Amino acid sequence: MIKRIIKQIIKQIKQFSFERTIDLNKSQWWSIEKLEEFQNQRLRRIVKYAYNNIPGYRRKFEEAKVKPEDIRTKDDLWKIPITTREELQNNKDFVNEKLISGTLYTGGSTGTSLKYYESAESGKIRWNAHLRGWSWNGYIPGKKLAVVAAAQGIVREENTLNLPGDLTESNIEEDLKQILDFKPQHLRGYVNSLYILAKFCLDHDIKIDFIESINTISENLYDFQRKIIERAFRGKVFEEYVCNDGGACAWECKFHEGLHYNMERAIIEEIEGEMIVTDLWNNAMPFIRYRNGDAVTFLGKKCSCGRELPLIRVKGRTNDILISRKGLISPTVLMAQGVSYATEIGAVEEVKPFRSGIRAVQYVQKPGYKLQVNLVKNDWCSEREIQDFTQDILELVGDMELDVHIVDTIPASPKGKRQFIINEDKELLKKWKVNKR
Repeated sequence: MIKRIIKQIIKQIKQFSFERTIDLNKSQWWSIEKLEEFQNQRLRRIVKYAYNNIPGYRRKFEEAKVKPEDIRTKDDLWKIPITTREELQNNKDFVNEKLISGTLYTGGSTGTSLKYYESAESGKIRWNAHLRGWSWNGYIPGKKLAVVAAAQGIVREENTLNLPGDLTESNIEEDLKQILDFKPQHLRGYVNSLYILAKFCLDHDIKIDFIESINTISENLYDFQRKIIERAFRGKVFEEYVCNDGGACAWECKFHEGLHYNMERAIIEEIEGEMIVTDLWNNAMPFIRYRNGDAVTFLGKKCSCGRELPLIRVKGRTNDILISRKGLISPTVLMAQGVSYATEIGAVEEVKPFRSGIRAVQYVQKPGYKLQVNLVKNDWCSEREIQDFTQDILELVGDMELDVHIVDTIPASPKGKRQFIINEDKELLKKWKVNKR
């Protein structure tokens, strides 16, 4: 009898320790079964906590007639209603103010920025998740790093050069000068900011040969951008996906077969292509079955690195999609076509000159199947290049009405991000989304 009681106590102690502490450097090599066991334990804890301490979730649970004991594993998550950004916006019913350790903001790429909070242990695992993901591309704190991003992308470490992500004609050369003087071993930044810098380097024969790896963040990474960035900086690109409002995060390892999602921090569900995420750590402001606006695909294969952390691909938000009367237009094909003269990707390298007059492109779909194209030209741009580009785009978009604008720069958001594909036809997006279901 005594031995049985002692065993139960030891089991409870181990379980408590298992739930409260996690060494991500060790857990990355766990089996999928052990990772799922950890997720389920953390899930039961956060669901019970939210029900007992967060009025907004208690109300949602009661309306759905769900009790904490009904949620034993992630297979039970479907019982809980989905949480939206609109519900959480400025809503104290979803916050435990006593546990707030930090205040954060989303980037606003959906059109609305969310102010949210994290607890101390949530902040700790957020940072540790980043350190593990970055270590896969060779970066550890202390190595020389250049960051091209706005405030939320800044890395506050020694030997780090932080540059603005809102690149304009006036500061591109200054930023590159600082990079050349600093000679970072690693480069991190917004996809399109790094792409613009890379394109400028190639257009102006600027040689950079000291970069070991490049970490792209915050925006969709397309194949043509990866190739240009790697060519300009002579290092391998490692893609990163992070949605801190909800805890979803994933990184590429050296095999580049997909992004390993951090199961220890959050549970990611794929529901009809949408990402629904449950943060397993944030008691200050829980995110339970949170629709974050992104789309995800589980690749359903194991990585050659041996880690069993699932491989995913994160696709653009819904307003990153252009739609003609015939249907969806591939963003990758459209964007690559827009810069094909300059990027030398695929077969284009053999038949097109490298130096293009087109430096940057932005596509904006207006209601009524109208497409506005904003072009930034280099000094040597010719009318023939603009005409050829316009004809190529017309062939892709079919019967859409095309309106080409020559602009000085592609505008960035207040936080330094550039949306290269914007769909302003909300009714068409809504209709497409319904039809796809």
